[in-house]
Amino acid sequence: MQDGLYYTGRDIGYWRVSTSDQDPEYQIAALMKAGIPRERIFGETISGGRMNRPQLGFAMKVASRGDCIVVWKLDRLGRSLKDVLQAIEDLDKRGINVRSLTEQIDTTSPYGRLIMQILLAVAEMERNLISERTKAGVKNYQAKGGRMGKPHYIRDYPKRIAKFRELWEQDKLKDMTGVDIIKALNAADKKAPQIGVPQVFFNWKRAGYPGFDQPSEEPDDG
Repeated sequence: MQDGLYYTGRDIGYWRVSTSDQDPEYQIAALMKAGIPRERIFGETISGGRMNRPQLGFAMKVASRGDCIVVWKLDRLGRSLKDVLQAIEDLDKRGINVRSLTEQIDTTSPYGRLIMQILLAVAEMERNLISERTKAGVKNYQAKGGRMGKPHYIRDYPKRIAKFRELWEQDKLKDMTGVDIIKALNAADKKAPQIGVPQVFFNWKRAGYPGFDQPSEEPDDG
C-alpha cells in the first residue's frame, strides 16, 4: 500500500447487482448502517463480467486521497479475484482505501493494509510467473522449429505435410495441378482451416517448402 496513507474519515459506498431481478436494498441498507450517507452511496445493475461499470468509476472519481470505498462484499468490485485485486491496486495508487463489510477487510487499518499487501504481492508474483512461463514456452517452441503467429495452412499441419510427402515419394505431383494438390491436402486434414486457393501452395513452394525436408531432386508439379 502507499506509504503515509491517511484516512480522512469520508466513506463512499458502492453497491452492485447483476440483474434487475435482484434487489440492491440489502446492500444499501448495510452501507447506511455502516454510517455512509445515502447521497454518498453509488451503485448500478450490471454484470460483474462487464469491465465498464460507470457508477463504480464515478465513485472512484468522487473519492479523494485518504477516502475509503466501502462495499458489501469484495466481489462487488469485480467478477474474479484478479479483477478485485486490480481494482484495489488502482485505488491504492490514488491513495484510496477499501473496506468490505462482509469480509471485514479494511485497508484503513494497519492489519487490513498488511493483508492487502500480501494479496497484491501474490497477484504480482502470479503475473510474473505467467509471464515467465509464457516466455519459456515461446523459446521452447521456437527451439523446436516452431513459428509464432498465425499457423500456416500447410507447414503447421502434420497430416498435410505427411500427405505431401506421400505424393512426393509416389511421384504423383508432376501429374497434378495446383487445384488437385490443395484438394488432396485439404482432404488429409478436414479439421484444419481449408486451403482456399492454389496460390497458398505455390507461395509455400517458392519459400522452399518450410516444414518439409524434401529430397535433393524436386519433381515437377502442375
